[in-house]
Amino acid sequence: MTAPDLSLRPAAPHLWQLRAMVALAGFAWGMTGPLTKLAISTGHNAIGISFWSTLFAAGILSGVLLLRGQRLPLGGRHIRLYLSAGLLGTALPNALSFTAYGHLPIGIMVMLLSLLPMVTLLMAWPLGLERPTPRRLAGIVLGMLGVALIVLPGTSLPDPAQAIWILAPLIVAISYSGESIVIAWADIRDMGPTATLCGMSWGALSLITPVMLITGTGFDITAFGAPELAVMGLALLNLVAYAGYIWLIGHAGPVFASQTGYVVTGTGVLLGMIFFGERHSIWVWGALCLIVVGVTMVQPKQDDP
Repeated sequence: MTAPDLSLRPAAPHLWQLRAMVALAGFAWGMTGPLTKLAISTGHNAIGISFWSTLFAAGILSGVLLLRGQRLPLGGRHIRLYLSAGLLGTALPNALSFTAYGHLPIGIMVMLLSLLPMVTLLMAWPLGLERPTPRRLAGIVLGMLGVALIVLPGTSLPDPAQAIWILAPLIVAISYSGESIVIAWADIRDMGPTATLCGMSWGALSLITPVMLITGTGFDITAFGAPELAVMGLALLNLVAYAGYIWLIGHAGPVFASQTGYVVTGTGVLLGMIFFGERHSIWVWGALCLIVVGVTMVQPKQDDP
């Protein structure tokens, strides 16, 4: 089996356009951290937050398709993509990350989520989408050492008991990487980023809704307080980030697209310090340095993907 053509359109974008999209998607995702922290800290459940943010996204995207006169493809392979990518890219990571934000500082969360390129690379190798090199292997080792600096020292986290929650963002990174691989291997040239994201949103919603109803974790979004407005902001920011991310995967591959983690990390750490007064130990800053260097080594050497 050979890897599919990942291009979404015949004319390849310039490198500056790819990097601009990395910055835009990463900044939008980095801003979701403080909004999630706000919504979670007021008592809203992760499943309920995920339901409303996904519903808003699905509704907005459906409206965009309607205005364009487009229909959402509903073939068998499309529905399989919507469900699998919706599970790996929204339903599962949202539930885990929203919950973890209630237990971990924003800065720690975004640092761990920045391991996404490394996890993506490990999953892409067996599928022939990426190529292993000694430099990239060394980068993965540095990333693992960075995680160890966060978990092992007793003073790296505000509360050592929080260490168990480190697993959540790591699983989220694995889930996002799986989604990247699914999208990279799927033939979405007949859909485009908007339709793909719309289908994924409805696919995720079909999985989240039964869980919310069974667990009774819904809440009244029409209260329009700060937490509810934060959830709406999450939906909009995720739309911007996800549309850009899917576009990047299609034009430059899953590992290049995962460079958004750099911007997410910087934005999240900075906003956590500004709005939530987060301060990190020397161990955490050392971990951040190792992770950033490691992610840099994992990226392909070519400037133009």
